[in-house]
Amino acid sequence: MSARVLEHARFVAVPLTPDVAALDYDAYVASPDVIRVHSDGRWPVDGFTLEDELREVRQHQVDHEADRSFAFALLTPSGDRSLGCVYVNRLHDYLSRVDAPPGLLAAFRAPSAMVTFWLRQDEQTTGLADVVVAAVDAWLSDEWPLERALFRVLPAEHSSRSALERHGLDRVELALPGETRPYLWFEARL
Repeated sequence: MSARVLEHARFVAVPLTPDVAALDYDAYVASPDVIRVHSDGRWPVDGFTLEDELREVRQHQVDHEADRSFAFALLTPSGDRSLGCVYVNRLHDYLSRVDAPPGLLAAFRAPSAMVTFWLRQDEQTTGLADVVVAAVDAWLSDEWPLERALFRVLPAEHSSRSALERHGLDRVELALPGETRPYLWFEARL
């Protein structure tokens, strides 16, 4: 299901592997408020170490290589700084975990994807979110073998949510009995 990289004038998205773990760690620890909001408090911030990062990144690499889920580091074009991450996960698997009704599961059969992203705290007001949304939307259409893809964001992710709204993607309402978070969903243009 995966594509390899996404190259853009403002960033390059590469698989999140131990090779870029130190850069990702730097972006993560420099963005505690963004991480808390993006993960709804589920991801550790205080006391998170580079060793913790490496464990997480190794699992991302295993999942990527097994074609289960795909984590990408967003790096500057020079490759010397991480700007955040993009995650492409199997939407049908997520919907099954949150007890989506059968009709909804049928509407989002494989191959379909759920896309999330976060950008480092000092990039929240630079317009990068708009660039990432447009580039990832096009990338999903051009490079990924998907029938449908939805971007998922929490209402408090102001920069990301606003970028998705400005990009003109259609909002999708999903009735998910097993999901307690108030996610907003936007359909990618495939």
